[in-house]
Amino acid sequence: MKSGKPSFHILTFGCQMNKSDSEILSGSLLSAGYVSIDDPHLSNILIFNTCAVRGNAENRAFARMREFNSLRKKKNRDQLIVVSGCVPQYEKDELLKKYPFIDIIVGANSYEYLLEILSEWNKKKGAVIKLIDDKDPEKPIKHIERDKNFDQAFLPIMYGCNNFCSYCIVPFTRGREVSRTKEDIFLSIEELLTSSYKKLLLLGQNVNSYGQGLYEDYDFADLLQDILLKFDWLEKVDFLTSHPKDITDKLIEVIAKNNKIGREIHFPIQHGDERILKLMNRGYTVQQYKEKVRKLREKVPGVRISTDLIVGFPGETEEEFTNMVNIVKELGFFRVISAVYSPRKGTKAAEMSEQVDIKIKKRRLSELNQAVKDYAFKG
Repeated sequence: MKSGKPSFHILTFGCQMNKSDSEILSGSLLSAGYVSIDDPHLSNILIFNTCAVRGNAENRAFARMREFNSLRKKKNRDQLIVVSGCVPQYEKDELLKKYPFIDIIVGANSYEYLLEILSEWNKKKGAVIKLIDDKDPEKPIKHIERDKNFDQAFLPIMYGCNNFCSYCIVPFTRGREVSRTKEDIFLSIEELLTSSYKKLLLLGQNVNSYGQGLYEDYDFADLLQDILLKFDWLEKVDFLTSHPKDITDKLIEVIAKNNKIGREIHFPIQHGDERILKLMNRGYTVQQYKEKVRKLREKVPGVRISTDLIVGFPGETEEEFTNMVNIVKELGFFRVISAVYSPRKGTKAAEMSEQVDIKIKKRRLSELNQAVKDYAFKG
């Protein structure tokens, strides 16, 4: 590395959880004397924080990585290329075989070990890999450098997922659900008191299953209530992402009674057809989902329901696709994130027969987006 304070730059791909992970990586490096710089070409360490949920995000990350590797050969030969996030957990040892120029690979559950990994690289001057299947609750987050471009602080309260939806790679990349203790979460919030942040975004792959496996009689609704009682200086608390099957009447009541809890509730239905939902292993029916929407709208004045929808799941017929469009028309979501189904190696859906042709997927996506334009954004 060059003399003086070593520098780093992080390129983040994916969801809010990935953005939060980048803040943890940044905080760890800054605590050790590294400096963050805006120009990725000049940095001593270049980190690609990757997402494996959809193929497009993964392809985009590695196209840029190949580009930067070509440039560093000419302009910055000492630059370290670090790949972090979900893709390393997904690809494991295959990643280094595909991209032998990578210097360090650190998985989505290994960020707290980053400084140890860099120390190991400095000793051996060769590729270092650190992958852990499940988050270690005994390895707490020590340093977070929060992104000043946002007016709310991201705060992970749990990691991993136990749902194993047939299309989703997350349980294989982030491991099983591990909840942080409420005491650890409260300490993280206390650290915000002297900052400019007065808004909080609680994060988890399935945030409203918080506490399962950790507490017998303390859940996400209890955590929300305690946060609002203990930290009255907070102006707003939001949370992502909710699984429909875990939105309870108790949680709805807590949201209804606390105006500081954000009124946009994001819980993805993913599809509007019963057979497809069952194949997806979502654990609820269309009618059950509608009932929770009804309860939220009845109990929480001004609530805005947002959702995710997947087009072209294996075997999806025109009639089943139409059922999904009809859900948009009926429920009038405030926000819809739509995407074509992306096969992920290792998931059950990737092995299913009747994979839908990409041309059909794109046509259906266009039709769905038109329905969203016509009927969504209404509440």
